Amino acid sequence: MIDRIEIMPADAGWQHAGPLIRSIWSPEVVATLPWRDVTWTTPDWRVLAFDAAGAPIGHTGIVLREADWDSRAVRVGGIGGVVTRADCRRHGIASTVMRRAMQELADTHRRDFGLLFCEPRHAPVYAKLGWQRFAGDVFATQPRGRVRFDVTDPYVLDLALAPRTGTLDLRGLPW
Repeated sequence: MIDRIEIMPADAGWQHAGPLIRSIWSPEVVATLPWRDVTWTTPDWRVLAFDAAGAPIGHTGIVLREADWDSRAVRVGGIGGVVTRADCRRHGIASTVMRRAMQELADTHRRDFGLLFCEPRHAPVYAKLGWQRFAGDVFATQPRGRVRFDVTDPYVLDLALAPRTGTLDLRGLPW
């Protein structure tokens, strides 16, 4: 089903990712979700899967961020905006795109750990890929200022570090 995977800067990739993301998260769908009022950051990179016709069928965004974990500066690799085109689901596309993004975090960007946020219904997918629940507090920036971010659950990918608890300050918008 996947013909090729491309990694591109976020702005250049938006022409492919935008229509795919909007087809999954239309305003009507987003209005029903617990994170509907969250202001998200724009990713730095996009991992896109394309079919043989050149149409995008899978996406994830990569955010590269300096953050604080228990007042220690850390290099976090964020994952967000994971989507698979509706007619292509259950073929391993999201898992394949996620694995490629995880490889980028570790090998290309040398992050201390990965971080993503997800609703409980999606947690088993990420757990199968090696992500672990972060049981501490996460703080992020929103239009009203610095807030405890608990709209969705945080999960970490162990790279150089393996945080499970403590206080994580994203020093910016969540992803």
